[in-house]
Amino acid sequence: MDNIKIFRSKKGGKWLEELPSVPFTDDADNRETNLIVIYDDITYQTIHGFGGALTEASAMVWSDMTAENRKKLMEYIFSEKGLNYNCVRNSIGACDFSRGQYSYCDEKDETLSGFSIAEDRKYTLPFIKQAQTAAGGKLTVMSSPWSPPAWMKTNGNMLRGGKLKREYYPVWADYFVKYINACETEGIAVDYVTPQNEPQATQTWESCVYSDEEEKIFVRDFLAPALKAAGLLSVKIAIWDHNKERAFERARHIFADEKARDAVSAIAFHWYSGDHFENLALCRQMFPEKELISSESCLGVNAMSADMAARAGGAAVKGENGVSPYEYGEFYAHDIIGGLNAGTNRYLDWNVILDRRGGPNHVGNFCCAPIICDTENQNILLQPAFYFISHFSRFITPGSKRAAFSKFSAELETTAFITKDGKRVAVIMNSSGKDIPFTFKASGAKKIADCTAEAKSIYTFIY
Repeated sequence: MDNIKIFRSKKGGKWLEELPSVPFTDDADNRETNLIVIYDDITYQTIHGFGGALTEASAMVWSDMTAENRKKLMEYIFSEKGLNYNCVRNSIGACDFSRGQYSYCDEKDETLSGFSIAEDRKYTLPFIKQAQTAAGGKLTVMSSPWSPPAWMKTNGNMLRGGKLKREYYPVWADYFVKYINACETEGIAVDYVTPQNEPQATQTWESCVYSDEEEKIFVRDFLAPALKAAGLLSVKIAIWDHNKERAFERARHIFADEKARDAVSAIAFHWYSGDHFENLALCRQMFPEKELISSESCLGVNAMSADMAARAGGAAVKGENGVSPYEYGEFYAHDIIGGLNAGTNRYLDWNVILDRRGGPNHVGNFCCAPIICDTENQNILLQPAFYFISHFSRFITPGSKRAAFSKFSAELETTAFITKDGKRVAVIMNSSGKDIPFTFKASGAKKIADCTAEAKSIYTFIY
């Protein structure tokens, strides 16, 4: 324990710039002020990795780039010098970030004899396969449906909510099995499924609503038994897959049933309704055996609300011409730090790449991504989110454990980890407009290191 290696991204400065190392010195005067103390002998949840969504929209943008740029994009997303992603999410059938509305069995067919994932063969499947290669051969894959086929639903439409008809619960469960097996035939192993993306949302795009009781019944009595009967014992089920504010309520209802609790491995959640980190902490406290997965997050392409910006420490700002502002990255870091400190095991962003419009998207629901591609001019535009996520995903490697810490100021958003190879990693963000000096104190050793978190900056410290 001689020096701390430091990487900094600063508004108006360089991204992920490696700064001169800072030496540890003896804590001769028992320093009391401006301390951040890392207790590396007290650890919490294991981190399983970081990732994003391989949507059809991302696949289409990737296919529009030159061979050289396609290779660069894979390196940016999956290499250790890029985002270092090891897990991905994709949609079972169409979502808003698809080229159009489709399922794998559009015509009413209760036997699913016409089931086919041919719609995915043009863009999505080649993209996922290339991603697997770029990631070294294996990615953790989470697959989520945005809607069952229209004929299975109460509103007769894949769009605008509606519910899965009760008589089609067993057919819909078989649909999952067919999808997983079809992916396996393509060389893609599905590791997790969620019963439904955002089961409380009625959207203008593909959506389907489940109450907590309906999700419990579908998982307990249909989906889990169908997976077991098909021998798909390695496929895990993650419930909820919607915003954090009701994650605990949904989990508490479903897990009150012992059979349902045994069938579920994880609780998945999104960020769109606010922080609610206390909700995640409740899930971690009350259901310690369940994995917590942040399964989706993104910001609108045209605006960041004043409320969202305030939580990230900045003013409301807008992106322009495919370039998002620094504050968008701050919001990512704020959410990642809060989620990790509350017990999150795995973090997945939304689309890994999009075009300059924030699409393509068949319902005009455009948004930002960490990497924007100017397909017309063949330019790759790395966004603030790319660098902010990298401050975590490059250095907090799978198998790391979150470590205890204490800090003297709420203005320094902080999280800390011990990697599998014994490195200490701390990420600290200063969203304020002033420089804040602080002193690292290592647990169990009379060693300190004097540092400064400059205004509007994020740091990764490694020692």
